[in-house]
Amino acid sequence: MHIVTRPLSDYLRYEFMYYEPHARAGEDIRILDLTSRPNPGLPDQDFWAFDDSTVVLMNYEPDGTQINRVLVEGDVEIYREWRRIAVAESVPFMDYVKEHGWQ
Repeated sequence: MHIVTRPLSDYLRYEFMYYEPHARAGEDIRILDLTSRPNPGLPDQDFWAFDDSTVVLMNYEPDGTQINRVLVEGDVEIYREWRRIAVAESVPFMDYVKEHGWQ
């Protein structure tokens, strides 16, 4: 899952180049484009949800340099809900590329 706004950065277009073969091989890569719509209630905090109980926060400098990763201790229900919203509001990567190209 990747939340984006257009125009895509050079780095994000670079990432998309690698998403394509993975999506074609069957990986469920999804894109939520917030360019022309309001955020559906998702946080600005980047996180990875590995399963229903393991969540890691990804922390970055303003220039995109990663600072650290922090394992969330305790209740992760809000992250499960944010994941549910993100999946429901997003589209498969190949559908996104078909509609928007590499903008």
